[in-house]
Amino acid sequence: MLRKFSTMMLTAALLTGSVAATAAFAQTAPAPVQQKIKVQLNGKEFPFPQEIVTENGVAYVNASTLAIALGGSAAWDSTTKSLLIAKDNKYALRMYENKNFAYKNSKETSVANPPRPVTGAVLVPLVFIAQELGAKVEYDAKTLTYKLSIPINS
Repeated sequence: MLRKFSTMMLTAALLTGSVAATAAFAQTAPAPVQQKIKVQLNGKEFPFPQEIVTENGVAYVNASTLAIALGGSAAWDSTTKSLLIAKDNKYALRMYENKNFAYKNSKETSVANPPRPVTGAVLVPLVFIAQELGAKVEYDAKTLTYKLSIPINS
């Protein structure tokens, strides 16, 4: 009985120390710093309603804002957890949350970075969607600026 009690006390002490060490580490670990990414559209600064989020070298932006700026549209389907991006009745891309496949004009294709729903918006990979909607994309690493160019239809 005494041996069982000693083992339980030792286990409790180890767990308490582990939790305390984890809490101490969490308090001292610096939060990751988001670099301020900029986007230009046809040479002019282009603002997004949400901050541009980068993860593993991929910039994510508001899907609707990007699609509209490039002459398309975007709509989130909460039932299927998918995003439909369309342009000129000739192009349709359906991407799914947490899935690495999509349907481009009804044909399955792979997607390296799926859309990410956040409060009030859906974020999509900037370069992938911009290129899919016909924009030429350049990145200036010195100024952290994505430069999108696309002909504007009048």
